[in-house]
Amino acid sequence: MGSVFFASYLIGLRDGLEAALVVSILVAFLRTQTDRTQTDRTRTDRTRTGDPARGKLRQVWAGVAAAVLVSAAVGVLLTTVAGWLGSGTRMELFEAVTSLAAVALVTWMIFWMRRSARTLRGELTGRLSDAIAMGGWAVATMAFFAVLREGVEMVLLVFAAAEGAADSAAPLAGMLLGIATAVALGWVIARATVRINLGRFFTWTGVLLILVAAGILKYGVHGLQSAGVLPGGNRDAFDLTALIDPTSWYATLLAGTVNLTPRASALEITAWLAFALVMLALFFRPAPRPAQAHGFVAIAAVVTLAGLTPGGCGSPAAQPGGPPQPGRISVAATDTSCDLSTDHAAGGTTTFTIDNKGTKVTELYVYGTADRILGEVENVAPGVSRDLRVDLTPGTYTVACKPGMIGAGIRSTLTVSGSANPPATDAAALTAAAEGYHRYVRSQADAFVEQTRQFVAAVKAGQRDRAQTLFPMARSPYERIETVAEAFGDLDPRIDARDGDLDPGAEWTGYHRIEQQLWSGSDLAAVAPLADRLLADVEALRQRLTTVTLTPLELANGAKGLLDEVATKKVTGEEDRYSHTDLWDFAANVDGCRAALAALRPVLDARRPELGPQLDARFAAVDAELAKYRSGDSYQPYTVLQPAQVQLLAGTVNALAEQVSAVPPVIAGR
Repeated sequence: MGSVFFASYLIGLRDGLEAALVVSILVAFLRTQTDRTQTDRTRTDRTRTGDPARGKLRQVWAGVAAAVLVSAAVGVLLTTVAGWLGSGTRMELFEAVTSLAAVALVTWMIFWMRRSARTLRGELTGRLSDAIAMGGWAVATMAFFAVLREGVEMVLLVFAAAEGAADSAAPLAGMLLGIATAVALGWVIARATVRINLGRFFTWTGVLLILVAAGILKYGVHGLQSAGVLPGGNRDAFDLTALIDPTSWYATLLAGTVNLTPRASALEITAWLAFALVMLALFFRPAPRPAQAHGFVAIAAVVTLAGLTPGGCGSPAAQPGGPPQPGRISVAATDTSCDLSTDHAAGGTTTFTIDNKGTKVTELYVYGTADRILGEVENVAPGVSRDLRVDLTPGTYTVACKPGMIGAGIRSTLTVSGSANPPATDAAALTAAAEGYHRYVRSQADAFVEQTRQFVAAVKAGQRDRAQTLFPMARSPYERIETVAEAFGDLDPRIDARDGDLDPGAEWTGYHRIEQQLWSGSDLAAVAPLADRLLADVEALRQRLTTVTLTPLELANGAKGLLDEVATKKVTGEEDRYSHTDLWDFAANVDGCRAALAALRPVLDARRPELGPQLDARFAAVDAELAKYRSGDSYQPYTVLQPAQVQLLAGTVNALAEQVSAVPPVIAGR
């Protein structure tokens, strides 16, 4: 029964790790929110009012416990029904139906994880933020549904995989050991004591589960043939029992894991091959642009969201479909559409309000000529509304929604006519701010080229130690202007993409590909061509940055975007996963934010005098936290930080981000 044990262990490991990651994301988010709140309260205040997040954590764990109990109840129900049916035609039909249901569910989950891996954190934290606003029942319900789908899939799949097993204890033992392994892995990942490439883990376990699902489908076809529902039960495609002993270890292994047996009917083997080949081809094809969501995905997501957001959440802005308001455009976003309330607007500061009515986390982009990003809003969870302010002059623009946060997006054209709003009385200060920051961008671009040239030379010379020393220093200028550099979408992935950011089959180039080679001890000669290409891309980026023009509002949005980079990538330790030099990137993003706000400071001081000192205090708090981890002219590796230290860093940067979010409305004059 070792093969059935292994199949059940694999199912328990994969689904258990998915559930463990979901729970760890929710818990980490709550703890981060607590740290941000505590930075604004004295110790005496905390003692008096208590810790609000501790109650929310209890609600999360209550939802998780309820999901585990319901999943276990499903397993008991299936086993009870199977025992009541005994044997015969009714049992064959029951096993066939559960097998087909398991195949459908596991197939959906495999492809859901493939599509959602990059956006899972944003989707979950977005829903949790909404749930917190609605109360404890919503937090528990959100955690319940997030874990329940993993638990029910696991139970149904193990039940189907174990059908026909002589030893009923082996599947249960395998599943429990897989869950225990997943919990242990989830704990060490959350504690930042080990790092695994989750993209590759879910890719290859996905392949194995597709083959397991093909075997379960074959078993379901066999059950339907035995019950007389499908024909051909006595028509064998092959019978190799004379050549292969069905009791041999290898035959038992294949039969117990992927249900390939020495004897099979023509319909059984046709179903196995068709399912496996089609699913593997779809699994490994490059991710398509967001199109129509699978029906089951939509139904499950709607059911989940119905319990969390009855009536939706968001700002009280104008809803899409209503009469357009001056300076405001509503965007109704779904998984398949991106509808603007109007396709014409007057020049000036325009507020785009996106209302995500789909089932996927989405983004909103406003593009100018040659797809230059003028403004963006990321991580807009289902049921949430967000605002984006952009300065528009007469011309033609593209507005795009990106369901699933991938691809070129669903695009609409916006025509802006007339003239921009009359300049404010401090128009000269705004112009000076934009010009001053542009000079800063050019200086950082020049430094990026020079530092990259030295880094590439060290790599090509095989000077590993020098290249490792130069790696974080060379990337710092880029990190300071990252939100501006990302506007050139073709160059940013070639320069700064991580392994997990790539679609299957896409070539991995840039700094992080060379980083992997540097810290793995592999031959540097193998990446010499990539180093040359990196330098060429960096030089091309500098050339484009010399011609870019930025508005004051773009400066303000870019400053907030740099802190979003810190919160979503740097503070999690996901950016420099081989060198662990994330604190360099952290500090550079903060420096870039500071530079953008420094350019805008005269305007801020004139329009809202109290905001500047508040920003100064927040920057000082972040600087003080970063200073704890400086070592001479360098920063300590991110791996030395304990979870409590990471949470404190996250809390200080979130507090700064909250203050910086007040800047765009001030610059927009609203």
